[in-house]
Amino acid sequence: MTTGTTGIAEGATAAERTLVLAALAAPSATERTELIDSAKEVTDWAGLLDLARRNATVPLVQRRLAAEGLFDLVPAPVRSGFAAVTDRIAEVNDRRLAAALEVLRRFDERGVRCVVLKGMLFSTEIYHDPRYKRMNDLDILVEVDQIDTVLEIYRELGLFATSELLGKAPKVRTRRSHHLPSFVSRDGALVIGTHWGLITPLAPYTIDYDGIWSRVRRIDFYGVPAWAMAHEDNLHHLGVHLPYYKTGVRELGDIWNLARHAADLDYDLLIREMRTAGSEPLMYHALSLAHRLVPVPPFAEVIEAARPRAGRFVRYDTARKTADVHTLLRSRSTHTSRIEKAYTEFNMTTRAAEKREGFARLWSGLLLVPAEEARRMSSLREPSALSLLGARVAAPYRLTRVFQRDLGTWLFPAALAKTVADLAAAYAGEALRRTGRGGPERPGIEEYAARLGLTRQDLQAVLDSQE
Repeated sequence: MTTGTTGIAEGATAAERTLVLAALAAPSATERTELIDSAKEVTDWAGLLDLARRNATVPLVQRRLAAEGLFDLVPAPVRSGFAAVTDRIAEVNDRRLAAALEVLRRFDERGVRCVVLKGMLFSTEIYHDPRYKRMNDLDILVEVDQIDTVLEIYRELGLFATSELLGKAPKVRTRRSHHLPSFVSRDGALVIGTHWGLITPLAPYTIDYDGIWSRVRRIDFYGVPAWAMAHEDNLHHLGVHLPYYKTGVRELGDIWNLARHAADLDYDLLIREMRTAGSEPLMYHALSLAHRLVPVPPFAEVIEAARPRAGRFVRYDTARKTADVHTLLRSRSTHTSRIEKAYTEFNMTTRAAEKREGFARLWSGLLLVPAEEARRMSSLREPSALSLLGARVAAPYRLTRVFQRDLGTWLFPAALAKTVADLAAAYAGEALRRTGRGGPERPGIEEYAARLGLTRQDLQAVLDSQE
């Protein structure tokens, strides 16, 4: 184990500390010295690359090691492994950014106040590098009364909504949702998440959107005028939006790097916004995890303010996650994303056979969680067979809590019930058609894709680009 004066990744190995220190966007002189010392102690660089992959932060780590003259310490085969990931992400991100700039340029010309959210924003304001991590999409926040103009611009640029795969036009449903369906360019280079809110209105949180819009600010986004939320609102959004189990350095790094970047961040305002929203459980969890790896002194006050209303389960589970740095750095799970993709694919078709495939992936992902994913969710380091069995038994409950948190208490079970009804309806329809009473055969995924000038492989590539 290595130690340092900064308290960063306290109790970690040299490789683990190197990973976290290399994920600082703007390290101090002391932190740079600690990084150099830690890197010189690393004996398993292949293991560090694997850890960087687990935490989805390979480009950021490579960039910092190179900037400090440490990348030559890495054996050539491992350097090639770093470069392969970094170059692939750079290629995808460059295409995504180029397409995003054209969209934002149109918004500015038409008077749409478009707020750039999360990674795309931080790439220019904090990291000064559009390639610092894999960008799943361009997330934006717009005022709901400007959605019609936004849709016009999407049409002009040839983007399509994922809902159109089933012939459903995108609709604004402010009581049920906080965003439009994803819009995608036909070459798959750009995916846009268009939001008028930051979390579903069905969740038990009350975000002060009037306050957010009163604090937005003008920014220069790679040469194109755009807007950004205030630092306090960006930090609140990161805490509210943090996936419960996808908590690697990729996600937590944005939290601590934003706080370190925004020296004038008003934590009293942040606490007031948190209390107004009722988001104490989300903020307690997010800031506690980030603070464990990279201490940010003001976080302690916010965590204590959130503690009384964080809830027993969140306090207990957060304590488990933060007890051991080794486990925390290996607990990032994208299993919920796989379940969400299966649900999307289930809804992309009306054919019984295709629905059955999506249905099987969805329900098996929810009920038969792989052992490794269950271990991560339960923050187990070296579990016994009995502990691992307990983690797998508990995993469906844990996943249900997360989806109910994100979608609303009743929407998630209602969505699951609907998959059963939809599958039964698809098979009933096919049985009727075999008797000549069910009407024409319904199109499948390939037919819907063809209507948009795409192939099924094109659609799968878009789904695979999302994590």
